[in-house]
Amino acid sequence: MKSAPTSPERVACIDIGTNTILLLIAEVRRGKLMPLFDTETMVRLGEGLHKKGMLSEGAMERGLRTLEGYLKRCRDMRVEKIFVVGTNALREAKNSDYFLTMVKEKLDLSVEVISGEKEAFLSFLAVARDLKTPSKPILVVDVGGGSTELIHGNGAILHQWVSLPLGIVRFSERFLLSDPVKETEWRTMADEIRKQLSRFSFSKEPLSMISIGGTGTALASVELGLEKFIPEKIHRFVLTREALQAQLSLYRSKTFEERKKIKGLPPSRADVILAGGTILYLIMEGAGCSSLMVSTHGVRYGLLYQKLTLWQRVVLKRE
Repeated sequence: MKSAPTSPERVACIDIGTNTILLLIAEVRRGKLMPLFDTETMVRLGEGLHKKGMLSEGAMERGLRTLEGYLKRCRDMRVEKIFVVGTNALREAKNSDYFLTMVKEKLDLSVEVISGEKEAFLSFLAVARDLKTPSKPILVVDVGGGSTELIHGNGAILHQWVSLPLGIVRFSERFLLSDPVKETEWRTMADEIRKQLSRFSFSKEPLSMISIGGTGTALASVELGLEKFIPEKIHRFVLTREALQAQLSLYRSKTFEERKKIKGLPPSRADVILAGGTILYLIMEGAGCSSLMVSTHGVRYGLLYQKLTLWQRVVLKRE
């Protein structure tokens, strides 16, 4: 007598970032990860963090409400396992333990605050698994609210990585104070970005640049002129350096309210898109890349690959 087939395991990953909190719900079928639901919420957990070093009460409340909603979604979709990670904001904030305790006591969620190294590893793993180009050198860039990770590798080997304090919330609050942004403000920010990027040794060999995170997806959405977010159209979209330069000029010429009306740009990103786009543009400049590919995958995908062992071994090779 044959045994009844077991139903696929349903799992979720929540990624608590400085700017957004993301949720991925997926099924594991025959050793493969099959996404069922993938969303992000602009929470701004790290709002004002660079000034006071603390998470504000308002930001923590927004975070709790978002996590509560995500938990309801997980229950409704009968998720069996939930993995939760926190990144830059929870690494830096002096009161992050207070927030983590609240999350545990009120929602019974345990959050693993991961290092910049692990964040880079998971980002690379997510992209490498998706592209399946074992020998081709790639540069994975994750522009976040509080930091930017750059990871250079190919196949199963990471040649170098760095986590830099280049965050879209951090830099927007620090440099872009006028509305519309003044030329001097933007140039001062660009100079600081270049200074920080000097800590990364850009490869002299040709490579492909892949952007993960909300900045890249927003830029792709604008280029495509999408009325709403459509992951299938954005994932693996190729954005040229010339197209990105044109977008930066557009954002610099408009007020905050005018930017909110740009087709394809999520209104919640209107105040941070210039900083994020500039970071990506200057990385393209430094790497000598004429274009970048946009990926909708990221840490949450990498974590599920790792937790469910749906990955080949990735080796960090320090040169």
